[in-house]
Amino acid sequence: MQAARLIQDSINSVLLERGQCSVMLTGGRSAERLYMAWAAHPVFQQLIGVQFYFGDERCVPPNHLESNYGMAMRTLFNQGVPVGCSVFRMEADDSDREAAALRYDEILPDKVDVLLLGVGEDGHIASLFPGDEALQEVSRRVMPVTGPKPPYERLTIASPVIVQAKSIFVLATGEAKAQILDKALQAVGDFVTLPARLVLNATWMLDSATLEAYCRDISLPGTARVRL
Repeated sequence: MQAARLIQDSINSVLLERGQCSVMLTGGRSAERLYMAWAAHPVFQQLIGVQFYFGDERCVPPNHLESNYGMAMRTLFNQGVPVGCSVFRMEADDSDREAAALRYDEILPDKVDVLLLGVGEDGHIASLFPGDEALQEVSRRVMPVTGPKPPYERLTIASPVIVQAKSIFVLATGEAKAQILDKALQAVGDFVTLPARLVLNATWMLDSATLEAYCRDISLPGTARVRL
């Protein structure tokens, strides 16, 4: 899968420069497919110096089917965490969600090197949903939120983590996601209505059929690119 190769190349570049790399994982069906392909990449199990974090988590136990951590362990880390790497779980199952958010904030790096995000059919990223007050947070980096669909209670990174990330990859396959990208390119500053507008400068990864059908003539701002 080209997406896995691009992400691996980005990590390799950071490792070559500094010897350490922070990677923030996402959830969702597109991520699940990506992780299976990435885990099969010849160099994945040879990684050293990578710290894996999560951008959001449902308030469920880590072995729950709805847990992003659990999904990552079943897919990306199905052969175990590479020796020399670390995985930092969001403890969203803690009954004190505020305390769990603060703990996670404290262990996050100042800036994430490689941030992976999915995008919902409503334009949400991480667990930042349209209209949520969390989108206007400027100081806290991790916070509890209530989503519009179950599991409702979640922890999520806030916008400061996203806008300060060094490299961002957005997984957006399917017709509905391509339409979200088209919509995001209108009124590009209004990220409260459509959170996906926060990441228009990211590398967007769409499948080729969807790109051909819906995004043939789009022009992304800044350094953003569309990868097939």
